[in-house]
Order: sequence, then C-alpha cells, then structure tokens
Amino acid sequence: MGRSIKNPSLLDRYLLAATYKTIRFCEAITVLCENGLTDEALSVLRSFIENTINMRWIINKDSDKRLKQYLNDLGDKGFGAPWTDVNLHDRMYEIGFKDKTYFDFCVKLTYSHAHANASSLRWNEVFDDPRLSKEKWTPGSLYVVVAQMLGHVLKALDSHFTGNFKGYDDIWNQIKVDKNFRRKVEKMRESLKQD
Repeated sequence: MGRSIKNPSLLDRYLLAATYKTIRFCEAITVLCENGLTDEALSVLRSFIENTINMRWIINKDSDKRLKQYLNDLGDKGFGAPWTDVNLHDRMYEIGFKDKTYFDFCVKLTYSHAHANASSLRWNEVFDDPRLSKEKWTPGSLYVVVAQMLGHVLKALDSHFTGNFKGYDDIWNQIKVDKNFRRKVEKMRESLKQD
C-alpha cells in the first residue's frame, strides 16, 4: 500500500514503517517458538507490544502532535531512554485496556524476562522442586498475545486508512482481553500440554 499513497504524510510513513516492524516481530517470534525458544521470544514480544501500543496511542488523538513527540523523544534521548512522559500502562489504558490484569500478566512478565529479573529465571533447571513451573509460556499462549496485538495494529491502520484494514473485530471477538485473561491463557496452556 505504501507506494500507492500519493504525497504520503509523515504519519502515513510512520504507520507503514511501524507495520513493517510488526511483520518482522511476528516472524521473529514464530521462528523462535518453532525452534523451542519460547522464553527468548518474550523479549521480542515486549518490543512488539510497545510498538503496537505506540501505534494505537499516536493514532488515537492529536496524531501529528503525538508523532512529533514520539520522534523528538527518540532523537533527543537516544536508544534505550524513556520515549515520552506518558508510560506504557497509561497509553494502554487510554486505548481501552482498562483492566490492569493484562498489563501485569503480559507486559510485566515480558519485561522481567527481557531484563533477567529473578521471576523469569528457569529455576527448575537448578532446583528439583515440584512447585517450580517448567514453562511459564507455551508457544500457544504467546500466540494469543501476538494475535491480540495484531488486532490493535489493524485497528490503528484502519483508523487512519479508513476501511482498508478490517478484521480487528474478528480477532478481538475470538481473543478477548478481560479480567480473566490470565486464567484463560493458563487454561489454554494446560490444554496444550495435554494434547
């Protein structure tokens, strides 16, 4: 679609570039999961979530101003610094994630793994204790979050390129985010283990 847009604005270009990044994140997560590196895919998932939420947050309102803020923050502060004064949880809340359960389960756990916090370490590899989970994430449970984020990417694109990117409602109708999200993912993980 990118080359078919006449006189693309900076916002057009940003959304297309962010979508390309989304596709690459999905490919990386799939390759890692298919090769038994599900935990290692969590770092990519964390970046994918941030990329997606930023897309939705920028397009939600005051898009030109927010995009400028996003780009200025990247340039002024450099790689690895906080991007804006608005944190990820606040952005998620603004675009519809009213229940903190999803943030706590997905975002905090992916952050813990990315930064090698104690809760993400594979303790069962060094301690023989039945209370220690062998796997916090299965490929299936990770794909649930990926699919949910893809719905948000489609929503951001359809908000800007109206009518060209449908399907987010179909995704969200099948994969809902609600206060029972963690329980549902854990239940799905258990069913996958039994299969």
